[in-house]
Amino acid sequence: MSVSSLLSALLLLASSASASHFYGGSMTFNPIKNPDGSYRVDIRFKEAYHSCYATDSWTCRSGNCGSRTSFVGGRVDSSPNGGSWCQTEAVMKRIVSNNSPFQLQQSSCCWIATTYNIYGGNWGLITHIDLGERSDTSKPNRSPVATTLPIVRVPQNCARNYNLLSCDPDKDKVRCRYGILSASECGMCHQPAGFTLNQSTCTLSNAVNAARGFYAFELVMEDYPTQNITLNYTAMAPAARSPFVNASNPPLSKIPLQFAVEVEAPAPSCIEGEYLPRFLHPTPHQGEHLQARVNQELEIRVKATATFSRISDVVFSGPLNSTKETTTTGEYVINWTPTSDNFGQHFPICFIAEGLNGSRNYQSEMRCVIVVVEAAGPRAHVTCTKDKMSVSIERATISGIHGDHLRLNNNASCAVSSNNTHVFTTFSLNGCGTQIEETDDHLLFKNTIVTFDNPNHIITRKNVFEIEVMCKYQKKSSITTMFDAHRPAVNFTERGFGSFSYQFEFFQSSTFSNIRSPSSYPLDYNVGDMIFMEIAPVNVVQNTEVFVESCVATPFDNPNYPISYPIITNGCGVDDTVKIYSSHQPNVKFSMEAFKFIGQYDQVFISCSIMICQANNPNTRCAKGCTNGTQVASSSHVHKREAAIQTKSHFISQGPLRLRRSASFTGMS
Repeated sequence: MSVSSLLSALLLLASSASASHFYGGSMTFNPIKNPDGSYRVDIRFKEAYHSCYATDSWTCRSGNCGSRTSFVGGRVDSSPNGGSWCQTEAVMKRIVSNNSPFQLQQSSCCWIATTYNIYGGNWGLITHIDLGERSDTSKPNRSPVATTLPIVRVPQNCARNYNLLSCDPDKDKVRCRYGILSASECGMCHQPAGFTLNQSTCTLSNAVNAARGFYAFELVMEDYPTQNITLNYTAMAPAARSPFVNASNPPLSKIPLQFAVEVEAPAPSCIEGEYLPRFLHPTPHQGEHLQARVNQELEIRVKATATFSRISDVVFSGPLNSTKETTTTGEYVINWTPTSDNFGQHFPICFIAEGLNGSRNYQSEMRCVIVVVEAAGPRAHVTCTKDKMSVSIERATISGIHGDHLRLNNNASCAVSSNNTHVFTTFSLNGCGTQIEETDDHLLFKNTIVTFDNPNHIITRKNVFEIEVMCKYQKKSSITTMFDAHRPAVNFTERGFGSFSYQFEFFQSSTFSNIRSPSSYPLDYNVGDMIFMEIAPVNVVQNTEVFVESCVATPFDNPNYPISYPIITNGCGVDDTVKIYSSHQPNVKFSMEAFKFIGQYDQVFISCSIMICQANNPNTRCAKGCTNGTQVASSSHVHKREAAIQTKSHFISQGPLRLRRSASFTGMS
């Protein structure tokens, strides 16, 4: 080969490689008949490339495609793995004057490089839309709804089935097949070896030891009626449609579903949960139908595990404006808020967990769910302040619910009030069962207003009304003013002990003579200052002693918060600076040096688990004092005695302690 020929070949290869960036796409549509007889067609299409593109280059291939009235698009998700991809979705609305069939087409170059085309062949997408009025529904046909990740990856030695979610809103039979070149349904139109497509169930399976590399799948999804129907047109004779028997029957619609599969190097194990991530509760199941309400945020929580891999991400494909956040407990939360335009429609969401082991990144199975959008729910107005949440719900939007049969989070002590027009309540961000959650960017405080039959019952056999209320705070904003109130005394009631109250207080010095005033909260300390604390009964209970089983420090008033620091465990001080001043007394005094949590946390809460026991009784947990944990269980038999000699454990907390910021210094060169 001459130098010029070699240079031309290299330039062609470089040009082709740089243009090889297409990872696939899909399209679904939902038609609505307008009062004037025209049709509005909501078309949603996804495309994936190396970079984020959301452009409308669809052309009308046949029929009357109408005119585009709006177009909006944006990024769904992206990943550096699998060749680095970004998937976008765009929503295009078109007005069509009649209900005759038409086709939209898009094509270009080039697919990513595959095992059978290193240059990346052409790609093409085509959608067949038939707006004929169905005799069974008296409405135009709706397409199946489907989506997929742009690329799915599988180790060479592992067999896997990919269930391509094929849900049809009209309950038609859905079928998947490879695209046909003569119908412009594909670009390369290659049926990869080493894979099997079950056309009836839309399941793609890979053979073990298929050649490593990338494969492009250019599929077409079709829907067929399950009974004899006719399609009626405004300007055409009716067309009959028979139930699906074989491929010779014309489908009601055709939509593209294209994506890539990468066969990777073999994995040490194909067992899910070892190297390949395995999904855990509360992850929804494959094909599950989830209900969403207009203008109300939907949460899909995804959690995965792997013994030898660290879960590094969850990638997903969902509707435009869906987002993803990661919680500090290792859950990934996909959020989406439907609009009134989405009412009555079905939306697919697919997701995959990724696990990292060294430089290898492993994928879980792909799971897909269907979100069905229902009408708007109760109209609630939520006001969030620095330490409280106020909720007001319009009674007209919760008809049939008695205002006296509502409460917060099954907490009988947290009442919900009502009048002729509204149901309302106000509660502390750290009270009434409010749950706290932290994501990468937000602090969320959640509670639920629920119905109940009888305040003394924990079950119901009536239809349950639930409305989740939430306050969301940006972590970048100041959060030091939250929970700035002094904690009141905690009341306990125990058989054999009656009712009693204990208070957790901070003191000025080791003399424990001057209580820090409740009005001074949050309490300011410098890192390293000594903190003096006492847990004591409000009224002395004769012949009792208090025992501190454990104390933990957290940045929020939640002892189960995932970020925590142990101070006392099994009655033993585990922080080097802890000093316990008294034991076997009605009260307990202890101290420690102040510290702060690393990161954007300026405050500390102390939560302790305490137990009340009979004084001078050697059989109680209090009498055993500090243990290494092996002796604690031996005292459990005391619960079987007729006379109560100790209470169960109770949590008591106090704070916040606010750590003064140190002066900032600027380095000088």
